[in-house]
Amino acid sequence: MKPIHLLIAVVLSAAAPAAGAEDVPADTREAVAMPPLQRALVREEMIQNLATLNDLLGLIAAGKLAEAADRAERELGFASMGKHAARTQGMGPGRFMPDAMRATGFAMHEAASEFAKVARQGDRAAAYAALQPVTEACVACHVGYRLK
Repeated sequence: MKPIHLLIAVVLSAAAPAAGAEDVPADTREAVAMPPLQRALVREEMIQNLATLNDLLGLIAAGKLAEAADRAERELGFASMGKHAARTQGMGPGRFMPDAMRATGFAMHEAASEFAKVARQGDRAAAYAALQPVTEACVACHVGYRLK
């Protein structure tokens, strides 16, 4: 075993809780109930949103701000809203969210559309700064809510 692998194994085993430990922290986020289809759609969308954010960072770093703007608007901005309406017969995931959770999601879409406007101006530093409110909304939602 290489020394670095041994070190990682020792650190991980020392950090792992003892078998049968009862001190698991409580999940204090609000549990949000949704029908199975809507719950699956939200989870799928969250994974796609994370992948999109990752791609946006790469596009900004590469100086491809127009492409980042188009992608953000299409996949995260206002243009992305309502994509589940036909499949859910108008009963998309948002219909089952508490008002504050829905507002946080709307804020993310709004911030993504604003990011797209800023990115189209071609200033890389401004684009990075404009992306922060998008991720802020993501963090706020994931800190406050969980699906059950």
